[in-house]
Amino acid sequence: MIAVLSVVKHPPATRWARFKARFHPYEITAGLRKHRKTSVLQVKYEIYRGGLQWQKLLPYLAGCRKQLLCDPDIDLSGTSFTRFENTAYTLRLMQNFVVTMLEQAAVSPHDLKIAYYDPMAVYPEMVTALASYTSCLTIVTDMPRFYENQSDRLMSLYGIPLSISNCVEALAGSDLILSTEVIDAPWPLTAQSIVFTVKPPLVSLKGTILSDYRVDLPYPYQRLKPPKVNNVYFLSALYSLCGVKDIEKLVPYQCSDRQSLFTSDRLSQRLRALRQSA
Repeated sequence: MIAVLSVVKHPPATRWARFKARFHPYEITAGLRKHRKTSVLQVKYEIYRGGLQWQKLLPYLAGCRKQLLCDPDIDLSGTSFTRFENTAYTLRLMQNFVVTMLEQAAVSPHDLKIAYYDPMAVYPEMVTALASYTSCLTIVTDMPRFYENQSDRLMSLYGIPLSISNCVEALAGSDLILSTEVIDAPWPLTAQSIVFTVKPPLVSLKGTILSDYRVDLPYPYQRLKPPKVNNVYFLSALYSLCGVKDIEKLVPYQCSDRQSLFTSDRLSQRLRALRQSA
């Protein structure tokens, strides 16, 4: 069973509210929602005075996983809980979005250079999904042995070599780059570069750096999720903690570069225009 903790603060606006808060500083409500073998405990902690009192909250969380779904600003120090963080499902969504974009773009594989930045080899399966859309696939990783079998397989299936490097300089000249990690250092990009990553970069970069994937929640899981919890964050927990696999093929309807929203169709048009002008 996973738990979703929502904390809501209600600053007392009137004298009566302040008086009432002295005797009723908090309120906790909890409800269990189920779908098939998936159980989600929704816990709402409303604060009218003071702060979050974990000793009052812990009995409600008994029997739940120690990875808690909550806002990052909730202080979990001193408790046995950690905030759930996992990018496995985000990578799956990124793959689905990019493949949809490439299908719509219909650019010849000989005209498209794709690179994949996966330093810890957390998701080698991405390579197979990209292979049929390019004749020049570059992998930047610190774990090359995880890609050796992939290289032989791609050569036999698609007849393309896999270029493997441990230097980010190998990304230069790529039209499209996918990254399994947050970018925290300069990359050799141009204004035309299109980069997909799991989270926004920590440094300023040229090009269009995309993350923040938006996806609709499938109907069976809508009642499991509290209203203000991010859809992808919630689905990530179902995927990683509960083993829910029927959400693997969902395709995001948008992603963002923190300034504008992009659909796969909009990006496919840009990709076609980029190759036509090359």
